[in-house]
Amino acid sequence: MRPLFQFGLVILSALALLWGVELVRRQDPFLRTLANIPPDLQNLELYLERPTLTLRDGKRILATLQFDALEIERNRVHWRARNLRQATIYDERGTPLGTARARELVYNYPARRLHIIGDPTLTIRRHPLGSTPLTVQTSWLHWDLRKHQIVAERPLHLRWADGQGTIQQLYWDTASGILELERGAFRVSASLLQEQPSPKRAVDLSWDKATLRSDHSEVEGLRLKDGDTLATAERAKVFDRKRYALATGKLLLEDPRIDLEGTKLEIWYGDNQKRAVLQNGVRMRIKPRETPPPPEGETESEVEQAKRYPIDATCDKIEYFYRRKVAYLQGNIKAVQQLPEGRTRTLLADEAEYDQKAERLTLKGKVILDEPDRLRIETALAIVSLKEGEETVELPQGARGTFYYTEDEEETPQPNGNR
Repeated sequence: MRPLFQFGLVILSALALLWGVELVRRQDPFLRTLANIPPDLQNLELYLERPTLTLRDGKRILATLQFDALEIERNRVHWRARNLRQATIYDERGTPLGTARARELVYNYPARRLHIIGDPTLTIRRHPLGSTPLTVQTSWLHWDLRKHQIVAERPLHLRWADGQGTIQQLYWDTASGILELERGAFRVSASLLQEQPSPKRAVDLSWDKATLRSDHSEVEGLRLKDGDTLATAERAKVFDRKRYALATGKLLLEDPRIDLEGTKLEIWYGDNQKRAVLQNGVRMRIKPRETPPPPEGETESEVEQAKRYPIDATCDKIEYFYRRKVAYLQGNIKAVQQLPEGRTRTLLADEAEYDQKAERLTLKGKVILDEPDRLRIETALAIVSLKEGEETVELPQGARGTFYYTEDEEETPQPNGNR
């Protein structure tokens, strides 16, 4: 009986202990909270609702983040946040650079790296693309706090007040504010390129790499398409505050009437100055008009025949005032046109002015028109009208020249035998 009594006493003691623990649990609010934690949260050390987290590097504030909930694991390696309502990002001077939002965020505490997922939206306040904020949308972002860099290496969609587009990669240095965009394609409003209001049209831009700094942008592999005009450049720098752009390397502009090449292009696009200067190895091709062939049995005039052949020109410098649509050509101007029967026409001048609206080309200085084996004319001023049906050449200051011709060595006799 004694062993049985001892066993029963042990059972009663265990039950009393369990009842005591339950009584304490019911009376202690902390233990009561632990009992109500869901199983998936029991490995957490800390769970906070609607907290605000400040990230620092010494005394410098990197960012402030606001969440709906923050979970910190017991090993303190990963911090998980739900619904990042607002993240404000600061530069090295403590000035807000931009903001971010996302549905979820994971912070690796030892590596000091944030992985932002759940369709994050990044808003960049200061950038060279315009005065309105730039919005970036993607599927995830990496934020390295040690390197002060936000990275996205998958397609992103960009949008701002004057345009929108896509890029393949983004690198944003949050310390300096430098923004790198690789393999992008944009469509911008024509209001960026025109001073006066006009019917809306789209301008398509693409590039291999763009670096957006605080005072200017650097672009590699630039391609711009405006209607039927295509412009390409190897490298370009854009100083938006100064309303100035510089493109270097191999430059090419193509449209239905003119192809233009060079190695250096400067553009001033401020309100008081709409000017572009192309220099260093300037080449220009004026393409022939698409004119219908003459009716059967009719012969084209020389002027009509010349319309079917391009004109290739070179000079040292072209200065184009695109508000007035007037271009000035300077230095060693030479234009060559291939003509029927293998003939060529060469035009030389010291200076030239092309008025696109009036369709008039004015040549100045030592002007020479040379057609080998036919004529050579020299003058100080020549005005060429390029209007359809009104093609003329005026020599207001006169000219001098030589005309070449050949005579038959033997005259053809008349049918009646008379000579």
